[in-house]
Amino acid sequence: MRIRQSIHISRPVDDVFEFVADHTNDHRWRSEVRSVQIVGAVREGVGTHRREMVAYQGKAVEANVEITEFEPGSRICFRIHGGMRAHGCYDFRAEGDGTRFGFSATVELTGKAAMLERYALQVVEKVVITDLKRLKAILEA
Repeated sequence: MRIRQSIHISRPVDDVFEFVADHTNDHRWRSEVRSVQIVGAVREGVGTHRREMVAYQGKAVEANVEITEFEPGSRICFRIHGGMRAHGCYDFRAEGDGTRFGFSATVELTGKAAMLERYALQVVEKVVITDLKRLKAILEA
């Protein structure tokens, strides 16, 4: 299942990147995140590992996230292991008076979830759009 959404945020690229790269902010704009804990010695950039508790459709799930690409002011990519398997990226680029912030991800669905891919895509896209709007509101306030 592939998801791709973006939003214009009226803030400089560096401001948006700094906020998103600081994972202690995740619970402020990502509605499913309940907690984030950095695991290991690498605190930022490629090789950072974190444990996230996320709530999805009323169920708490632990996700192990690894940062696989980190280009300041441009891109952060990640791989998720655990309750689900996925990989994706946050992309940042200057656009007019602000930043075009993009989110893309591929989620590997298995078993019964694979049969419900169309429904799952609609649910996840709705969450992503809501989260992007929340991020925009926080950064433009």
